[in-house]
Amino acid sequence: MLKKVLDLAANNGFLSRSKSLNDKFKIGPVGQLLCQNINSEWFHNIVINKELTVVINDGDLSETYNYVKNLCSEKLPFGIADSEKIKKYTADEYRENCDTGIDFKNLLCNEDDIFLKFCVFVSPNESMRYFQRWQKQRRIWYKKFSASPERYSVSDVKNIGNTQSVNIEAKYPWGSHTVESLELNSHDENFTNEQLQFKDGKLITAHTITSRIHLSTLFLNSLCDSYDEPFFQDKSRPLWRFHRKLAPYKLSFALTGSTQSILNELNDLGLYLCKQLRTNHVSTLFLPSASKSTLDSQYVQYDQLGIPYTVVLNERTLKDGIGSLRNRDTTLKEKVHVTELVSYVDKLFKNY
Repeated sequence: MLKKVLDLAANNGFLSRSKSLNDKFKIGPVGQLLCQNINSEWFHNIVINKELTVVINDGDLSETYNYVKNLCSEKLPFGIADSEKIKKYTADEYRENCDTGIDFKNLLCNEDDIFLKFCVFVSPNESMRYFQRWQKQRRIWYKKFSASPERYSVSDVKNIGNTQSVNIEAKYPWGSHTVESLELNSHDENFTNEQLQFKDGKLITAHTITSRIHLSTLFLNSLCDSYDEPFFQDKSRPLWRFHRKLAPYKLSFALTGSTQSILNELNDLGLYLCKQLRTNHVSTLFLPSASKSTLDSQYVQYDQLGIPYTVVLNERTLKDGIGSLRNRDTTLKEKVHVTELVSYVDKLFKNY
């Protein structure tokens, strides 16, 4: 099944095959959009939607820590988020050093690896409660975006020295993959004892809870999680069931008409609506083939790009302004007037 996932991804711009390394891939142009959306959702969940103060680190971690500690008047808790780019091996070094097997990290050979990190500083009395709640919240986050929420679980706790650690894992037919690592540390060696000391009635040493995510692993997990092969007319048709917040493109357009002049009018209408949607920050795909291919072939292409909705315009649309909005997951269509399309789509994508 993994080969099917990789083949569909490579055929639709999510992955590109490496020219120098057999069976290795780079993230393709459509895949970059998916990565961007994953990164954005992580940022909003970790930085924007937290009940505590969170700052971004981009350089000296100790300096950032001292700043946020002072910003919060030396009161716990607070957090630091970090997106760290690490240079990967050259092709020859990668070939010599990469592990064997189907671990996600062995499938990609991008020049850079990006790690998403988040560290919360909490009082010792609250650290275990935070750690347990954090495990639950992060698992819920993965399930919220998943086409198969039941695949996500939290591993057993491992105790090594001052550290307790767990992994959030995704289970597939070929095995399980770690998508995120969580650690509770009672003595974080990235900081001095003096830095971690706070006054809370008495002198205490802050504990840290750290989350680590390999963005490329999260990207490949999103592909595997979203892959499906539903039957259509007694034949399986592979597609991606991306959550609408993660989908690289949110909407596409399909046109059908009996004459070239009608198709030209529909094309102009589609371009106008597409511009309105993009102005409203909706990532929209409008292809030249929208007026040249059959509806079914367009649906196949858009489903294999994981696009949640397709706007269908036909001859009747030119008369009464009514178009159809096709749902990728149900294949059902609902009628929408073109003047209400932008506001209706805005409501669709506002909520999770």
